Amino acid sequence: MNYREVRASEPQSRWEGWVRAFLKVARFVLLLLIVPVVYVLCDNPIDTQNAMRVKLEMLKGQRDVLQTDRDKLLRRMEWIKNDNAYLEMAARDRLHLQKEGEFVLRF
Repeated sequence: MNYREVRASEPQSRWEGWVRAFLKVARFVLLLLIVPVVYVLCDNPIDTQNAMRVKLEMLKGQRDVLQTDRDKLLRRMEWIKNDNAYLEMAARDRLHLQKEGEFVLRF
């Protein structure tokens, strides 16, 4: 086998110099592209988080109001289904109805 000794002082061919320069530029460009990508992926601005928290609290308040309204309507529906006294009161007060032979005085 023949071994060849390579020395640092040996002149390089022209294309090797161009390849090395290209690789240095490519590494630099790749580094420039990686930094913004990492910044965008790791960026969690406080303003956006605070705005989302405010929106969440507002939506929770709306949810609570809607749940209260739903509960009132469900209670009223149960009264209509099961409670004759409620039906009689609703007919007299809201619909201004009365039984036969009954006189209603309103002030």
